[in-house]
Amino acid sequence: MKISFVISNIFFIAFVIALAITIIFFEIGLRAFRKSNEKKSKESNALGFRWLIISLVLLAISILFSFFKF
Repeated sequence: MKISFVISNIFFIAFVIALAITIIFFEIGLRAFRKSNEKKSKESNALGFRWLIISLVLLAISILFSFFKF
């Protein structure tokens, strides 16, 4: 098994976990928005966007390693 394949899979699994965390934070923000709690909604949405960026970076790294053949 090629080492680039293993590294790519590790980053892809990390992407899936980060995406799940993103969904959780956006769900918390949506529930706070429904209850008219603006402070918690903004905090949760900010964390959601931060985790979304992290997950996209992990996906990009996974795709980048999938092109390598070592």
